[in-house]
Amino acid sequence: MVARVDLIVFFMCFLHLSNNMVEADWGLSLKEELKFKKRLINLKKSAIKSFQTRDGFIYDCIDFYKQPGFDHPFWKNTTFEIKHKLFVEGMRGKRNLPSSIGLKGAGCPYGTVPIIRINKDDLARAKMLSTKYSSNIDEEPGHHYAILRTKTDPNRKLVGIESYFCLFNAKGVTGSQYSEFRMTFSNGFDTIKTGFTVNPLLFKDNQTRLFAHITIGGRTQCFNQHCPGYVQINSQIPLGWPIDNTSVVGGEQFAVKLRINKEIHGAPNSTKFVWTLYFEEDNSVVGFWPPTLFGELSEFGNQANWGGEVYSPLDQPSPPMGTGLYPFHKSSDYVAHSRRIAAAYENAKFHFVKPIDTEVYASNPRAYNIHDFGYDSEYWGRLIYYDGPGGIKGA
Repeated sequence: MVARVDLIVFFMCFLHLSNNMVEADWGLSLKEELKFKKRLINLKKSAIKSFQTRDGFIYDCIDFYKQPGFDHPFWKNTTFEIKHKLFVEGMRGKRNLPSSIGLKGAGCPYGTVPIIRINKDDLARAKMLSTKYSSNIDEEPGHHYAILRTKTDPNRKLVGIESYFCLFNAKGVTGSQYSEFRMTFSNGFDTIKTGFTVNPLLFKDNQTRLFAHITIGGRTQCFNQHCPGYVQINSQIPLGWPIDNTSVVGGEQFAVKLRINKEIHGAPNSTKFVWTLYFEEDNSVVGFWPPTLFGELSEFGNQANWGGEVYSPLDQPSPPMGTGLYPFHKSSDYVAHSRRIAAAYENAKFHFVKPIDTEVYASNPRAYNIHDFGYDSEYWGRLIYYDGPGGIKGA
């Protein structure tokens, strides 16, 4: 009991001190402090344009080739020609975006990308959250799931996954809780996860935001543009960006497609590739992760899952998932859902098909549940509903 009280007091102090990030001691290592200062100085020097969003975040428009991700050894050993090819392909995918997401107007100038300016507060929040974020779907205290997943098969070779996600805004998410609808691509303890989340600890608000999270070896974790080697390509859609228009229960609906894919670069038969995040129907490239970040996920994924995930400290009732309703309504307008769920397998020429050998998993069916419709139609494809009011405490 004393330990729990100490944790609550620490967290309250954390929230209080977050308004004074310059004075506070966040417990960052010397290496983290030096890396933070170096990055901040370099971004300010390199910024061609800077702007502050209405939620207080500052983005610097940085020359594509000068962004922090290129400091990773993978990119230092990559030729300029290949970097330029990726850049051209990424710029080619810049088309009209839905009004629900992205920088308004032209975004950053051509040839530059938006890189969020971090501070000690941001570093500390991400570091604190990494101790709570689940690296797998074993029964971990405080984590709850309603997902469709591939059954365990170490010999499966996946080269990509995708889905359309409805864009509901989960209500009642507070403190260090989070509620998200997402898809996860993994091999062993290496994962790439992307989707949409309400995460007040990470983002300091309750907006639904595009996010990505990677886990390396089940230990090292990072979010969005904080990940080593991550290269932003899209000048309008930075990771962490809020969704302006979210779906209304029983009313107007919004949905966005995401895809993680193995992107071969170089000659047609080249073995060199990057893991690529695509956005929307025209498959605009958001950014890349170098495969050398990972061990087991350096060539193929062998598991994937799609659906809802929430987290809450054990002394607090868990937050709602999606709409906060149970996922058994006949109309998708009333339920969080994912449609056209698909996967790409090795030797399939990167053709996405409905995933095979799958099962549904609900860790706490009374609070969160999932309904799998299988293949419904050409429009809906493989369709799942997942939702729930939450309220679980102490588990």
